[in-house]
Amino acid sequence: MGSSSSTARHQGNGSTAVYPATRNRTGASSQQRRSTTSVPQGRIVIPPNASTNNAQNVISRPGAYSISRDGAGPTQVFRVQIPHEVRPGQEFQVIAGTRTVRVRCPMESRGGQYLQITVPPDPIARPNTQGMAVLTSATGEEGGGAVRMTAEVMAVNEQQQQQQQNRSSPPSSNSSSTTHPPTTYMVTVPPGIRPGMQFAVDIEGQRMMVTCPANVQAGMNLRILPPAPAPPSAPLLQSHGVSLDRPPDLQSSSHTSSLPPSSPPMMQMFEVVVPPGVRPNQPFSLLANGQRVLVTCPPHVRPGQKIRFQLPISNNNNNDSEQNSPSVQLSYDSIKDGWARTIRVTDMKFQWVRMNENGEIDPATHSRFDIKHSAYTRRLVFLEGNDPRMRTGLLELVNADESSVDSSVKKSSGVEVVRYSEIAEAHQRSYEEKAAWFQEICCKRLRVDWSDGHIRINIRRDHLLHDSIEAVMSLGREDLRKIWRFEFLGEMGIDAGGLAREFYELVTQSIFDADTGLWLSNSTNQMAMRINPASEISCPEDHLIYFRFLGRVMGKALFDGHLVKGHMVRHLYKHILGWPITFEDLELADEEYYNSLKSLLQVENVEDMCLDFTFTEDAMGMNKVVELKEGGAGINVTNENLPEFLECNLKYHMMDRVKPQLTELLLGFYDVIPEPLLTIFDFQELELLMCGMPTIDIDDWMKNTTYQGYFEQLGEKSKTCMWFWEIVREEFDQETRARLLQFVTGTSGVPSRGFSVLQGNDGNIRQFCINGVTKEYSLYPKSHTCFNRIDLPVYSSKDELRDKLKIAIATSATGFDIE
Repeated sequence: MGSSSSTARHQGNGSTAVYPATRNRTGASSQQRRSTTSVPQGRIVIPPNASTNNAQNVISRPGAYSISRDGAGPTQVFRVQIPHEVRPGQEFQVIAGTRTVRVRCPMESRGGQYLQITVPPDPIARPNTQGMAVLTSATGEEGGGAVRMTAEVMAVNEQQQQQQQNRSSPPSSNSSSTTHPPTTYMVTVPPGIRPGMQFAVDIEGQRMMVTCPANVQAGMNLRILPPAPAPPSAPLLQSHGVSLDRPPDLQSSSHTSSLPPSSPPMMQMFEVVVPPGVRPNQPFSLLANGQRVLVTCPPHVRPGQKIRFQLPISNNNNNDSEQNSPSVQLSYDSIKDGWARTIRVTDMKFQWVRMNENGEIDPATHSRFDIKHSAYTRRLVFLEGNDPRMRTGLLELVNADESSVDSSVKKSSGVEVVRYSEIAEAHQRSYEEKAAWFQEICCKRLRVDWSDGHIRINIRRDHLLHDSIEAVMSLGREDLRKIWRFEFLGEMGIDAGGLAREFYELVTQSIFDADTGLWLSNSTNQMAMRINPASEISCPEDHLIYFRFLGRVMGKALFDGHLVKGHMVRHLYKHILGWPITFEDLELADEEYYNSLKSLLQVENVEDMCLDFTFTEDAMGMNKVVELKEGGAGINVTNENLPEFLECNLKYHMMDRVKPQLTELLLGFYDVIPEPLLTIFDFQELELLMCGMPTIDIDDWMKNTTYQGYFEQLGEKSKTCMWFWEIVREEFDQETRARLLQFVTGTSGVPSRGFSVLQGNDGNIRQFCINGVTKEYSLYPKSHTCFNRIDLPVYSSKDELRDKLKIAIATSATGFDIE
């Protein structure tokens, strides 16, 4: 059943590799599947589905099985003869005890000669006897498969939250009698380090960054007092920028980091002039090494003065040391008027900031709600659950610039496996390069090694969802990063990738099916699915379990490089990424209600509309009045509180109406995927990564396109339209075509019957439409996803059309104003 590793020797000095004599589900041989995999000489490698009689008898029922190898078991040595017709490099079948295996003939061996192979102990299959893990409600409300949090677990969570608060507070001057005296260490300042610069030191396996004091030079000894070990969630940096007009402060510049000792990070010094208008302790934003950085102005520093700060950079960026390039001058030329993700130098966390038209941080984002500037991101706080295998959490929408996410990935032990410098470098790559980097990180650094155990999942095809949920929901989080192998009971087939691909497609297709009552087709695009607010009515006892299961399956599919069958509405991809949710996202969710809310801004006296802070929900044909805020039924909407009314509606439609379901979906997803890894993608790229690059038939697209406005008479023969299709066909690659489709229709999904059945928000056929407008109406192309329409200005040249179209597509994922 499991993988085997042992030596195989020729009578003299031969070596070989051994594989099971089986074929995969599609009929291709194991050798064909391994065509790009190098096999170590002198090792026996038995793929995941090689089975023994012992293991096969144990795992003949549906469920999840943990497969490991009993190291104390005996190995077996066999002497086998190479068949005379076998040539070097070919494989042949042999019987090794209870196993049928395949042996690859060593290059130096010939038919008729003998080989000696050593087979490791039989794999041990252990069924999960605990059953499904129970969901825990963090809000105190039980139902849908979740139970109330026990008093014991609640006390543990409160204690952990208190410890987190204490870590962010200054230490008490009163020490406990049991505290050991602090230990100091003597270190030597490395060559090339000047006062104010930082250097790395290793102390008892912990890597720390030390700032050189003002009166210390390279080569001098320095006594340091390391801080107490920090938990994995502790911030990396605890400092403001360092002023160059006064001596740097040792204490305020030190930070700790738990890094792999074999490859310390390189630090790059950046130097910047504090811009006009910035006050002490006020943040400002700039570009550093291709990344947007949020810097806090140090105390006693004024505009016009210089400050320095350091950022980790990739060791592979260049071979120049800091001695040769001590600092980098920065400018403020950057993207303006929109939300941008920055890295806070105070704690090395990613944070969103909004830039105004001058390229400065917009201070008005915390004022009254504004449909053009206000935005919110989800904040998910993880908590311990009643069952250790299934944590829980609290979900809420907060101002976009109040949420943050780690910029590195650490194991539970605190060891850093992916650094900020690597993530920052990946941010600047193309989509294809990002996807390849993400997959490499998951496979080589986060995946549990095969020798440490893997998971076998047995399911019955006619009980697909039941068996799959029972198996996946019985696993702990560590099991989700192990290699999974699947078997459809009663069917012949070896999982060489085909069964796994089929599993993810079948399961997600079943879950997203609107007939289950868990998801609904979005009103503006039938290809995009939204969470059914009334899923509790469809599946009252376990609807939350389905969403937790789906989150785990989607995360695991992404982790293993498989695709899911189901596109979601745009704001759900934003929630997964922690991207800002704006008022415009409401248009894709409910275009009619969005327009009605927006029209209230034009009403002279809103009180005449007789509105209150409620929303009438249609729950399976029954009307249900929901208060948008406490006591909302008794609060009339006025001109004064209209912004709050719009804000409450946005929060309700984007999260609150499906908060329990969305919470479980995100918890399941992040049971597998570490959030910092996803910061390199935008929501359009995430959809392509999860659902795959669509196959777009350009001829079918053109054939089923209508023309309006200035293009209505000539249609595709209009010069601008001819240029448009030439660019799409000849210059755009598959990724850019998919992004164009996302820009106009809201999703990269194409109906199985082609563009002829593309639907609009009313459920009727609304084919792709190109509407001709003047450049006075709009300088850039605009999209109307509810109608699958693009407003295309009449440009004077093909180059102008290409440039403006690319900018419109690129900025559609950022919320930047290109007008």
